[in-house]
This record gives sequence, structure tokens and C-alpha cells, in this order.
Amino acid sequence: MFRGLMLAASAAVISFASAAHADDLWRSQFEVGSFDVFQKANSESFDLQLRPGWRLWDFGVFAGGMYTTKNAYMAYAGITYDLRITDHILILPDAAVGFYQHGDDKNLGNTAEFRTGIGAAYEFDNGWRLGADIHHISNASLSSRNPGVEIAAITLAVPLFGNAAPEAEAAAETTTVAPAAPAPTPRSYLVFFDFDKSDLTPAAQAVVHTAAANAAKMNVTRLTVTGHTDAHGSDAYNMRLSKRRAVSVQQELIHDGVPAGEIAIFAKGKHDLLIPTADGVKEPQNRRVQIVFE
Repeated sequence: MFRGLMLAASAAVISFASAAHADDLWRSQFEVGSFDVFQKANSESFDLQLRPGWRLWDFGVFAGGMYTTKNAYMAYAGITYDLRITDHILILPDAAVGFYQHGDDKNLGNTAEFRTGIGAAYEFDNGWRLGADIHHISNASLSSRNPGVEIAAITLAVPLFGNAAPEAEAAAETTTVAPAAPAPTPRSYLVFFDFDKSDLTPAAQAVVHTAAANAAKMNVTRLTVTGHTDAHGSDAYNMRLSKRRAVSVQQELIHDGVPAGEIAIFAKGKHDLLIPTADGVKEPQNRRVQIVFE
């Protein structure tokens, strides 16, 4: 089982080399925990990690270092996965490999150790995440001595950079057609979303399927996908939500056969409302992504 996990991790790292793209914030994550929590629990651990914004199917990479109050340290790197339960709550499993020196702390039997764990976090509108996790460190029987250790920790992920307001793009206008003439194939499509959601409903999937089919029929070589929200919530949160909506439509278009290199995505948050409203108003028609054939 562990060997399979490491093979999966290797495959993900190789995939990142060719297909990774930045669609999230870069974060620095701090962890403060109890080292060997289920046994002696007589030292504390401190971790500092860098979590880049690269994502491939919600997988990410990270690197970090741990130090305990009894002079043990570990440097490690691996992969993580962002499993969104809601737009605020995430489950965050991860797996890493690293170099460990026990100092005056627990001897884990080897310098090469594996770190696996799972956490939960709440993501605030400004991108900060507060949560808790538990990790297991062991050498996976690489050595004859493999006592292992568990760490329970509180986590705080602080945004560093990324996801600045994307450049605005003017909406394409639909050509006016005389009533007697045959209706042309549409060049603009609207995909609507439920409140505070970025996943596609069956109705939204049907619109994306139609757009993909018509793009192939018309030999379209460039599509723009622009995400929007209603006026409820902060500018920062809505900008991120509109980006997630645009990415959902982009992934569905790719699934339907549109080449990834022909799709440009943008996010406008709660600006450029389809139905003008006061700030804070929940208007369903404004929760949308617009697909335009260039």
C-alpha cells in the first residue's frame, strides 16, 4: 500500500513538470503541535512550509521543515490534495519524504523517513486558512527499527502572493440577425451557478456541452471563459469564487474535447453584474460564467 502511494506521488510530480499551472494562492503554512502525542508527548514541534499555488486536478506540492523542543529536525517535500467540502471548508491529506535527525528526541530508526497525514481547515474570504492536522512519521520498515511517531498540530496558512485581480476582458456582443434570416450558431453562452458554489449543475453541464460541440463545428480556435459572482460578500472572496467557477467550466470544456491551449480564463468577481443590484444582494442571474468564441 505504501509503495503504491509513493508511485502515485512520483506520477503526480512528473505530471506537474509538464502540465502544472498557477490557479491559487501561494501560502506559507505554520504548524505548532505535540510531538509523539500518543506516547510520551513530552516535546513540541514547529513546522514551516511553503505551499505553491500550482494545482493539477487539485493536487499540489509543498516543502517544509520541522523542529522540536528536544532538538529533532526534519526537512521534507511531497504532495497534498485540496478536497473542498464547501467553498470555505477543506480536507487536506498529504504525503512527503524527508531527512530526519532525532537530536535528543525520539529515535525513529533511520534518517530517511516518510510523513503522511490529514488535516481540516477553514478558508477565510481573504485566503487565510486556520485548521488542525495529524501526521504519522515512520521509515516504512526501511530499517529494522521503526517505532514511528504521531504529531497533532494547529495550522495557520498565510497567503503570500498570487491571484491578483485578473485583467478585464470586454464581453463580446452577439450579432443582431434579421428576423427572416436563419439564426446563426451562438458565439456566446451563459453558464449559471448555485449560490456560493463553483461546481456545475446538470443544466450548466448541458450548456458547456453545447458550447464545446458548436466550437468544434465552427472550427473555433480561441474561447474566453469569464467568471462572475453576485454582489453578496467581499471583493476578495468573490474574485476567488469567480475564478473557481471559470476553472470548472474550463475543465468541462477540455473534457468535451476543446484543447486546453485554446481556452483563456478570466475572473471579474462581483464587478460587471449582468443584473445591476446594490452591494450585498443575492441575484441568481449574476452567478455565471460567460463562454465567448473569439
